[in-house]
Amino acid sequence: MDFYLLQVSLLPRNDEIFKEEELKRDIRHFEKALDSSSELFESYSLKVRIYDSDSGVMAGVVSKKSEVHLHDREFKSHQEDNFPPVLWIWDRYEQVILVERKTNVFSSAKSAAKAFDQIGNNIYLAEQKLRAHIFPKLTDNSFWDSYDLLQYITTVEFDLATPNLFGSTKEELGGFLKDISNETNASEFKPVFKNKDGFLNLRNSKWVNILVDWAKDGGGSWSIWGKRNDNEKTKKLESRKTAKILTVDGNISEVELDGYSADDVKDILEVIREQYTFRR
Repeated sequence: MDFYLLQVSLLPRNDEIFKEEELKRDIRHFEKALDSSSELFESYSLKVRIYDSDSGVMAGVVSKKSEVHLHDREFKSHQEDNFPPVLWIWDRYEQVILVERKTNVFSSAKSAAKAFDQIGNNIYLAEQKLRAHIFPKLTDNSFWDSYDLLQYITTVEFDLATPNLFGSTKEELGGFLKDISNETNASEFKPVFKNKDGFLNLRNSKWVNILVDWAKDGGGSWSIWGKRNDNEKTKKLESRKTAKILTVDGNISEVELDGYSADDVKDILEVIREQYTFRR
Protein backbone atom coordinates (compact mmCIF):
# COMPACT_ATOMS: atom_id res chain seq x y z
CA MET A 1 0.00 0.00 0.00
CA ASP A 2 1.48 3.34 -1.06
CA PHE A 3 1.14 6.71 0.68
CA TYR A 4 1.96 10.32 -0.15
CA LEU A 5 3.64 12.15 2.75
CA LEU A 6 2.43 15.70 3.41
CA GLN A 7 4.29 17.91 5.90
CA VAL A 8 2.21 20.45 7.84
CA SER A 9 3.54 23.72 9.24
CA LEU A 10 1.18 25.84 11.32
CA LEU A 11 1.90 29.58 11.14
CA PRO A 12 0.17 32.77 12.32
CA ARG A 13 -1.84 34.67 9.71
CA ASN A 14 -0.66 37.93 11.30
CA ASP A 15 2.33 37.49 13.58
CA GLU A 16 1.99 40.89 15.27
CA ILE A 17 -1.64 40.34 16.32
CA PHE A 18 -0.80 36.76 17.28
CA LYS A 19 1.85 37.96 19.72
CA GLU A 20 -0.26 40.83 21.07
CA GLU A 21 -3.09 38.47 21.94
CA GLU A 22 -0.64 35.88 23.36
CA LEU A 23 -2.10 33.12 21.24
CA LYS A 24 -0.47 29.70 20.93
CA ARG A 25 0.73 27.99 17.76
CA ASP A 26 -0.36 24.52 18.83
CA ILE A 27 -0.52 21.80 16.16
CA ARG A 28 -3.63 20.44 17.91
CA HIS A 29 -5.51 23.34 16.35
CA PHE A 30 -4.92 21.71 12.97
CA GLU A 31 -6.35 18.45 14.30
CA LYS A 32 -9.42 20.28 15.61
CA ALA A 33 -9.80 22.00 12.25
CA LEU A 34 -9.94 18.63 10.49
CA ASP A 35 -12.25 17.18 13.14
CA SER A 36 -14.64 20.13 12.88
CA SER A 37 -14.55 20.32 9.11
CA SER A 38 -18.29 20.24 8.56
CA GLU A 39 -18.19 22.95 5.90
CA LEU A 40 -19.51 21.91 2.50
CA PHE A 41 -16.68 21.93 -0.03
CA GLU A 42 -17.61 21.91 -3.68
CA SER A 43 -14.70 19.71 -4.73
CA TYR A 44 -13.69 17.76 -1.60
CA SER A 45 -15.07 15.60 1.17
CA LEU A 46 -13.36 14.46 4.39
CA LYS A 47 -14.48 12.22 7.26
CA VAL A 48 -12.65 11.57 10.53
CA ARG A 49 -13.15 7.95 11.59
CA ILE A 50 -10.57 7.78 14.42
CA TYR A 51 -9.42 10.61 16.70
CA ASP A 52 -7.62 10.35 20.03
CA SER A 53 -6.95 13.90 21.19
CA ASP A 54 -4.46 12.74 23.84
CA SER A 55 -2.12 10.90 21.49
CA GLY A 56 -2.96 12.96 18.41
CA VAL A 57 -3.79 9.89 16.33
CA MET A 58 -6.27 10.57 13.56
CA ALA A 59 -7.43 8.58 10.56
CA GLY A 60 -10.26 8.76 8.09
CA VAL A 61 -11.21 9.04 4.44
CA VAL A 62 -10.95 11.94 2.00
CA SER A 63 -11.90 12.39 -1.61
CA LYS A 64 -12.01 14.74 -4.57
CA LYS A 65 -15.19 15.03 -6.61
CA SER A 66 -15.36 13.45 -10.02
CA GLU A 67 -18.30 12.83 -12.31
CA VAL A 68 -19.50 9.50 -13.62
CA HIS A 69 -21.75 9.01 -16.63
CA LEU A 70 -24.60 6.56 -15.98
CA HIS A 71 -27.61 5.27 -17.88
CA ASP A 72 -31.07 4.74 -16.42
CA ARG A 73 -33.59 2.02 -17.26
CA GLU A 74 -34.59 3.91 -20.37
CA PHE A 75 -30.91 4.12 -21.41
CA LYS A 76 -30.89 7.86 -20.96
CA SER A 77 -27.50 9.25 -20.02
CA HIS A 78 -27.02 11.34 -16.86
CA GLN A 79 -24.17 12.41 -14.60
CA GLU A 80 -23.64 11.77 -10.89
CA ASP A 81 -21.09 13.16 -8.45
CA ASN A 82 -18.58 10.54 -7.34
CA PHE A 83 -16.30 10.71 -4.29
CA PRO A 84 -14.04 7.60 -4.30
CA PRO A 85 -12.71 7.11 -0.72
CA VAL A 86 -9.00 7.56 -0.01
CA LEU A 87 -7.48 6.57 3.35
CA TRP A 88 -5.51 9.17 5.35
CA ILE A 89 -3.64 9.00 8.67
CA TRP A 90 -2.31 11.87 10.78
CA ASP A 91 0.99 11.66 12.71
CA ARG A 92 1.13 14.47 15.29
CA TYR A 93 4.71 13.69 16.32
CA GLU A 94 6.02 14.35 12.81
CA GLN A 95 3.21 16.71 11.73
CA VAL A 96 2.71 14.53 8.67
CA ILE A 97 -0.43 13.42 6.84
CA LEU A 98 -0.13 10.04 5.14
CA VAL A 99 -2.52 9.92 2.17
CA GLU A 100 -3.23 6.72 0.29
CA ARG A 101 -1.90 6.96 -3.25
CA LYS A 102 -4.89 6.64 -5.57
CA THR A 103 -4.02 8.51 -8.74
CA ASN A 104 -7.59 8.32 -10.05
CA VAL A 105 -8.53 10.62 -7.13
CA PHE A 106 -5.36 12.63 -6.44
CA SER A 107 -3.11 12.61 -9.47
CA SER A 108 -0.08 13.70 -7.44
CA ALA A 109 1.08 14.48 -3.92
CA LYS A 110 0.65 18.16 -4.77
CA SER A 111 -3.02 17.52 -5.60
CA ALA A 112 -3.50 15.76 -2.24
CA ALA A 113 -1.75 18.64 -0.43
CA LYS A 114 -4.07 21.12 -2.15
CA ALA A 115 -7.10 19.19 -0.88
CA PHE A 116 -5.93 19.21 2.74
CA ASP A 117 -4.91 22.86 2.43
CA GLN A 118 -8.46 23.81 1.47
CA ILE A 119 -10.13 21.49 3.99
CA GLY A 120 -7.82 22.31 6.92
CA ASN A 121 -7.74 26.08 6.44
CA ASN A 122 -11.36 26.42 7.40
CA ILE A 123 -13.35 28.75 9.68
CA TYR A 124 -12.05 27.12 12.87
CA LEU A 125 -8.39 27.64 11.98
CA ALA A 126 -9.08 31.20 10.81
CA GLU A 127 -10.66 31.95 14.19
CA GLN A 128 -7.41 30.81 15.82
CA LYS A 129 -5.61 33.28 13.50
CA LEU A 130 -3.57 30.40 12.07
CA ARG A 131 -2.87 29.01 8.61
CA ALA A 132 -1.63 25.53 7.73
CA HIS A 133 1.06 25.33 5.03
CA ILE A 134 1.17 21.86 3.50
CA PHE A 135 3.89 20.52 1.18
CA PRO A 136 4.75 16.98 0.00
CA LYS A 137 7.95 15.38 1.22
CA LEU A 138 10.34 14.73 -1.67
CA THR A 139 12.61 11.86 -2.62
CA ASP A 140 16.26 12.02 -1.59
CA ASN A 141 18.55 13.64 -4.17
CA SER A 142 15.60 14.53 -6.42
CA PHE A 143 16.73 18.15 -6.77
CA TRP A 144 20.30 17.33 -7.74
CA ASP A 145 19.23 14.49 -10.03
CA SER A 146 17.00 16.96 -11.89
CA TYR A 147 19.69 19.65 -11.79
CA ASP A 148 22.22 17.30 -13.38
CA LEU A 149 19.87 16.54 -16.28
CA LEU A 150 20.40 20.07 -17.63
CA GLN A 151 23.62 21.47 -19.05
CA TYR A 152 22.48 25.10 -19.11
CA ILE A 153 20.48 26.32 -16.09
CA THR A 154 19.00 29.81 -16.14
CA THR A 155 16.74 29.88 -13.06
CA VAL A 156 16.23 27.96 -9.84
CA GLU A 157 13.32 28.94 -7.62
CA PHE A 158 12.34 27.73 -4.14
CA ASP A 159 8.98 28.24 -2.42
CA LEU A 160 9.40 27.67 1.33
CA ALA A 161 7.23 27.96 4.41
CA THR A 162 8.84 29.66 7.40
CA PRO A 163 9.59 26.99 9.98
CA ASN A 164 7.81 25.78 13.05
CA LEU A 165 9.19 22.34 13.71
CA PHE A 166 12.32 21.22 11.88
CA GLY A 167 15.21 20.05 14.05
CA SER A 168 18.81 20.99 14.67
CA THR A 169 20.05 19.86 11.24
CA LYS A 170 18.23 22.88 9.78
CA GLU A 171 18.67 25.19 12.74
CA GLU A 172 20.74 27.77 10.85
CA LEU A 173 18.21 28.20 8.05
CA GLY A 174 15.39 28.00 10.58
CA GLY A 175 16.79 30.96 12.49
CA PHE A 176 17.28 32.90 9.26
CA LEU A 177 13.71 32.32 8.08
CA LYS A 178 12.30 33.12 11.51
CA ASP A 179 14.17 36.44 11.46
CA ILE A 180 12.65 37.19 8.06
CA SER A 181 9.21 36.23 9.33
CA ASN A 182 9.55 38.39 12.45
CA GLU A 183 10.77 41.41 10.49
CA THR A 184 8.36 41.21 7.57
CA ASN A 185 5.36 39.17 8.78
CA ALA A 186 5.96 36.85 5.80
CA SER A 187 4.84 33.24 6.14
CA GLU A 188 6.45 32.06 2.89
CA PHE A 189 9.87 32.74 1.41
CA LYS A 190 10.66 32.50 -2.32
CA PRO A 191 14.39 32.80 -3.15
CA VAL A 192 15.27 32.85 -6.86
CA PHE A 193 18.71 32.29 -8.41
CA LYS A 194 19.22 33.45 -12.01
CA ASN A 195 21.83 33.53 -14.74
CA LYS A 196 20.33 34.53 -18.11
CA ASP A 197 23.18 32.86 -20.00
CA GLY A 198 22.52 29.48 -18.37
CA PHE A 199 25.65 29.25 -16.25
CA LEU A 200 24.16 28.92 -12.75
CA ASN A 201 26.47 26.91 -10.50
CA LEU A 202 24.77 26.00 -7.24
CA ARG A 203 26.58 22.78 -6.32
CA ASN A 204 29.01 24.36 -3.84
CA SER A 205 26.56 26.75 -2.21
CA LYS A 206 25.99 25.95 1.45
CA TRP A 207 22.72 27.86 1.50
CA VAL A 208 21.33 26.19 -1.60
CA ASN A 209 22.08 22.78 -0.12
CA ILE A 210 20.19 23.76 3.04
CA LEU A 211 17.25 25.03 0.96
CA VAL A 212 17.22 21.76 -0.98
CA ASP A 213 17.25 19.77 2.26
CA TRP A 214 14.47 21.93 3.70
CA ALA A 215 12.23 21.38 0.67
CA LYS A 216 12.98 17.65 0.65
CA ASP A 217 11.60 17.24 4.17
CA GLY A 218 8.33 18.93 3.30
CA GLY A 219 9.19 22.57 3.92
CA GLY A 220 8.47 23.71 0.40
CA SER A 221 8.95 23.10 -3.31
CA TRP A 222 11.41 23.92 -6.09
CA SER A 223 11.49 24.57 -9.84
CA ILE A 224 14.42 24.52 -12.28
CA TRP A 225 14.51 26.13 -15.74
CA GLY A 226 17.18 25.16 -18.25
CA LYS A 227 18.05 23.02 -21.26
CA ARG A 228 20.12 19.95 -22.06
CA ASN A 229 22.03 21.52 -24.95
CA ASP A 230 22.19 24.60 -27.18
CA ASN A 231 19.61 23.24 -29.62
CA GLU A 232 16.84 22.52 -27.11
CA LYS A 233 14.17 24.86 -25.86
CA THR A 234 14.17 25.80 -22.18
CA LYS A 235 12.21 23.33 -20.05
CA LYS A 236 10.91 23.45 -16.51
CA LEU A 237 11.53 20.67 -13.97
CA GLU A 238 9.43 20.68 -10.80
CA SER A 239 9.55 19.01 -7.41
CA ARG A 240 5.90 17.95 -7.69
CA LYS A 241 7.07 15.08 -9.92
CA THR A 242 9.53 13.83 -7.29
CA ALA A 243 7.24 13.36 -4.29
CA LYS A 244 8.29 10.69 -1.83
CA ILE A 245 6.12 7.56 -1.87
CA LEU A 246 5.97 5.42 1.28
CA THR A 247 5.22 1.73 0.68
CA VAL A 248 3.68 -0.13 3.61
CA ASP A 249 3.16 -3.88 3.80
CA GLY A 250 -0.47 -4.93 3.86
CA ASN A 251 -3.59 -3.04 2.94
CA ILE A 252 -6.26 -1.13 4.87
CA SER A 253 -9.52 -0.31 3.16
CA GLU A 254 -11.92 2.41 4.23
CA VAL A 255 -14.26 -0.34 5.41
CA GLU A 256 -11.59 -2.10 7.48
CA LEU A 257 -10.65 1.21 9.09
CA ASP A 258 -13.84 1.08 11.15
CA GLY A 259 -12.44 -1.98 12.92
CA TYR A 260 -9.23 -0.20 13.97
CA SER A 261 -8.66 1.58 17.27
CA ALA A 262 -6.47 4.62 17.92
CA ASP A 263 -3.90 2.29 19.50
CA ASP A 264 -3.85 0.17 16.33
CA VAL A 265 -3.11 3.23 14.20
CA LYS A 266 -0.51 4.43 16.71
CA ASP A 267 1.26 1.04 16.50
CA ILE A 268 1.33 1.26 12.68
CA LEU A 269 2.86 4.76 12.81
CA GLU A 270 5.54 3.70 15.27
CA VAL A 271 6.62 0.92 12.91
CA ILE A 272 6.82 3.03 9.74
CA ARG A 273 7.79 6.46 11.14
CA GLU A 274 11.52 5.91 10.69
CA GLN A 275 10.98 5.94 6.93
CA TYR A 276 9.79 9.55 6.83
CA THR A 277 11.03 11.29 10.00
CA PHE A 278 12.90 14.59 9.74
CA ARG A 279 14.49 13.96 13.17
CA ARG A 280 17.80 12.60 11.98
